[in-house]
Amino acid sequence: MNLHATECDTEPVVGEFLPPPYEDPHVLRQFQELIARVSEAIMPVWPLKDYIAVNPLAGLSERSFGETREYLRIVSDCETLMPLAYYAEQFVEGELGIAEIEAALSELAESEEAGQTPWTVEQVVQTLQDAYAKKQGDNESPVRKRHRIRTMAETCDASLATSWQETIVDEISKHLAAHYDEGQATWKSPWKDLTLFQAWRSAASKDLSMEIAGLPGFREYVSSLPGSARSALLKCLSDLRIPRSLWESFLLCQALSIPGWAAWTRYQDQQQAEVSDADHFLGLLAIRLAYDAGLGRGLNIQFNWGFYGNAESAVLPKESAAEVRDARLRQLLLRATEIRYRETLLGSLSPAELSESVDRESAGETVSTDRKLAQLAFCIDVRSERFRRNLERVSDEVETFGVAGFFGMPIESIELGGCEGDHHVPALLKPSLRVRETLSADAQQPEPTTVESRQRCRDWRALWQSFQTSAVGCFSFVETTGLWYGVKFAKWVLGFPVADPSEGRWDGIHRRDRDKVALAIDPTDLQTLGEKEQVQLAASMLGAVGLKSDFARLVVLCGHASQSANNPLAAALDCGACGGHSGEPNARLAAMLLNRPEVRRGLSEQGIEIPEDTCFVAALHNTTTDQLEFFDQDSMPSRVSADLDQLKAMAEQAGLQTRQERHVETAAQAGESSNADTLVQQLATDWSEVRPEWGLAGNAGFVAGPRSWTRGANLDGRSFLHSYDHRQDEDGTVLETIMTAPMVVAHWINMQYYASVADHGRFGSGSKAVHNVVGQFGILSGNGGDLKTGMAWQSIHNGKRFQHHPLRLQSVIVAPREKIQAVIDTHAVVRNLLAGGWMHLIAIDQGRAFRYGHDGRWRSLGDLGRLQSDTQGSQNRRERENARPPQPTFAASDA
Repeated sequence: MNLHATECDTEPVVGEFLPPPYEDPHVLRQFQELIARVSEAIMPVWPLKDYIAVNPLAGLSERSFGETREYLRIVSDCETLMPLAYYAEQFVEGELGIAEIEAALSELAESEEAGQTPWTVEQVVQTLQDAYAKKQGDNESPVRKRHRIRTMAETCDASLATSWQETIVDEISKHLAAHYDEGQATWKSPWKDLTLFQAWRSAASKDLSMEIAGLPGFREYVSSLPGSARSALLKCLSDLRIPRSLWESFLLCQALSIPGWAAWTRYQDQQQAEVSDADHFLGLLAIRLAYDAGLGRGLNIQFNWGFYGNAESAVLPKESAAEVRDARLRQLLLRATEIRYRETLLGSLSPAELSESVDRESAGETVSTDRKLAQLAFCIDVRSERFRRNLERVSDEVETFGVAGFFGMPIESIELGGCEGDHHVPALLKPSLRVRETLSADAQQPEPTTVESRQRCRDWRALWQSFQTSAVGCFSFVETTGLWYGVKFAKWVLGFPVADPSEGRWDGIHRRDRDKVALAIDPTDLQTLGEKEQVQLAASMLGAVGLKSDFARLVVLCGHASQSANNPLAAALDCGACGGHSGEPNARLAAMLLNRPEVRRGLSEQGIEIPEDTCFVAALHNTTTDQLEFFDQDSMPSRVSADLDQLKAMAEQAGLQTRQERHVETAAQAGESSNADTLVQQLATDWSEVRPEWGLAGNAGFVAGPRSWTRGANLDGRSFLHSYDHRQDEDGTVLETIMTAPMVVAHWINMQYYASVADHGRFGSGSKAVHNVVGQFGILSGNGGDLKTGMAWQSIHNGKRFQHHPLRLQSVIVAPREKIQAVIDTHAVVRNLLAGGWMHLIAIDQGRAFRYGHDGRWRSLGDLGRLQSDTQGSQNRRERENARPPQPTFAASDA
């Protein structure tokens, strides 16, 4: 049987195939370089307990945003642009207007020859009208198109109406789930001590599944493969007769045919890179290719690769002119929606505040104010924006700051009695300091006794779980305890209050000692973390916050965490800067260091004078309930009590206002008008709730500048807010850190949400209702298929429409353009993101806004005061238009 690849107008290749793969060192060297490039194109996915959002396309970000889509469409059917119907609906509903389309066309003309664009405004409007009138397609799902380089299984399915691709993915999931299991499976894989490929080869050579599915001789073929993943992969490439010119594209196609497990093996390689020559990803490629080669051999299929062109040029068939034009139009409309948000963001600042800030900046001085009661540093997370705004609205005696939520503390936090801990640092960093939970001296029970009791509890719990899931014990378990569990289950279903399992069950810590758990630096790290190093940590943290003088009586470091029940993806709602964990230990350690007299003396020598009556306090912002919890109050001086009580009352009022603000979303989600406080508590503790909170849905902006530029502005919980004052950063090191770390992490988060919406089937994780945890590290949708990555459907969609609209991150930095340009010139990562259109950048320089173009030039957007007036006028016009009955179509002149 002969199957052809997609045809193009070139002559077939004659005899251009692999040389003997095990004898040519030149081939092997090229092969290793090729595998490295394919590997780098796949972004890792973190395990559930450490889950963080990442840009799934970051490995291709050296290409532009548009070029990446074109490249991916060659080797996969994924999509990075929303369908035209989505933008048509946005246009009709007033979320996209004529002005934004004109501005997008103007930007497009900058990159076109002779400044010409393929469309006029009228043509774009007419296209949107036609698309809306015809209701063509689903405005939420991408249109699937067969890619030009496909796996053998995909080609067979397309030509023979089979389902080999699905079968192969299920088989790979079965084997990898067993190999990487972290304690969930009752029966362990007997080959876990082997490499991934060796373990699969041992199992697959005995497994009848593929032959039962209709593929004869598969076990025999697997047994014939070499023992190493590299040699096996080369043999499969030779058996499939893949021209060397297509190796890279074909192997990337193989990886993208099972992207979840590809991302997981990349994570494994990344974690083990320092201790061994990890080959998890290489092993997966060998496994995936072995199924294709076995398929071709078993079904006697000969694939003709000649239609792809000669080996030197590797000419590939291009998309049609109509397809290219459609993609460019949709990218234009994406830019138009981003411009709408940009104008709203820039226009949110008050002209009075702007003029005052510009006057201060030009004078080079700061207006003195009365000493604040409290200064609170929050994570830059978009969920902090609402709470900060409402807290400052409650009282002008408080001031808030934004900083990366790990507070510059690169720690591994080990719980009481534990041996290993969680990494509370951004994914770009590794912990250099360990902290351990301890019990304070006034605890009811000595620490050694508590640790021993806790270990016994864990041992008994593990034994009980083993009994529940064993082949024999599971039956007697159900017979004995089924009725009791049935009553508990009924309470959950009927909405009766049920104690939080984490609070209700015995974990070895005496209930009266729960508040006595403190943090201490690991004794082994104390030897290297001397007084000088502690001072440096504290100084770096204060520098990142921009707080070096005018300290309030209370300085509160607010980490954040979420609260939900029965949620495998809970880490996605926690602090990304803390590696998908709570920011509590980071805040507590930072406060502890800054309260030490020896650290303050060291800071004083660096010119940072902290008043004696200033007390640093650690707190935790619960982003689900918008409540603040304060820690280590027993160790605070008595003089702090009155101020802290006053701050607690303010925080409670701010939390109430924030919950009421969010109530519009959560009440609509619940389909009822229940009390805001009652509803958020239900969402936090309901085991069946698939939307405990919206997380970072809606994120679209990143602002780095003094709080005076955003204070009082309602940014609708959509912007990351990082404090920065360029006047305190003469050498630009703080700005460099912000642009290369927090801004890049914000971009990762933004693109994770973007991709999960643009193509949920490829980059999202499906519905939470059918999620199944696999191996304690990942999730499957149902009982098979690929490992899922990205955001769940319920995290981006409210059941009626998208809660998150895909926009690339708009960064705004209040600083001279020269300082910003210096960072761009120094760091290729930042330069590629901006030049490639992966994110956008605005500089606010002396009260004027400047846009950084893809060509590296700055272009003025005008005075911010005028932009604010223009935005307010546009909003008023949209409100008037929305008050009228919706019109099915309208011409450009109507706007």
